[in-house]
Amino acid sequence: MKRRVDLIDQFAELVVGADDPRRLAERTLEVVMSLTNGRAGAVFTRDDDRITLFASRGIDQHVLDAIQTVWDRHRETFEKGETFYIPERDSDNRLPKRSSRLGPSSFAVVPVFNGEDLVALLYVDSLDPHFCSAHDLERMSKFSKIVAKAVTEQQPHRDRVQARAEAWEAYLERTPVEDMEREKLLLLLNRNEWNIARVARLMGVTRRTIYLRLQRYNIPRERVPKTRLRAANA
Repeated sequence: MKRRVDLIDQFAELVVGADDPRRLAERTLEVVMSLTNGRAGAVFTRDDDRITLFASRGIDQHVLDAIQTVWDRHRETFEKGETFYIPERDSDNRLPKRSSRLGPSSFAVVPVFNGEDLVALLYVDSLDPHFCSAHDLERMSKFSKIVAKAVTEQQPHRDRVQARAEAWEAYLERTPVEDMEREKLLLLLNRNEWNIARVARLMGVTRRTIYLRLQRYNIPRERVPKTRLRAANA
């Protein structure tokens, strides 16, 4: 038993080490599904009265239909911090009966809170009935803290990515095309030890074109010792 607890702690530390929030949620799903022998898992974020898929592993349309129905009918359950568990779909009257045997036979949905705010739902299911014990549901609740970390950090992460994209776009707008071509040529030359023939092949032009561009962009030609050229060509 002690060994299993140690493994869970190691998994949790590994998951917390993820840099990207969405990847953090995905890795958390992988761990939870492994511990519960789940078939599929997902994290759905809450946006006012709607829920949106944030991260998933192996879900299908049956999962999306089921979670939407659960959210529409049992939202107050989640807002109270209660886990919603369907041990056997076909005999549980809280959801409509399945029209076929497709989709999960049992599933659990754990509310995810950031402070007092319900921010997401953690979903795991199985093709087998009664796949979760009370202990499994308790462990899922503990992992919901990591999911909360991922969900709440996603917006700042998205803002950083957007800021980098906007900065790059601004750079392109204010940088003349010739300056960018000059930088590209210098980059290729430096990466290839100023091997003019090789750079010409990479750019799909003749060596004479490279020499002309060096003159046009006022780039002094660097003389590379033959020993360096041989090493670069090796």
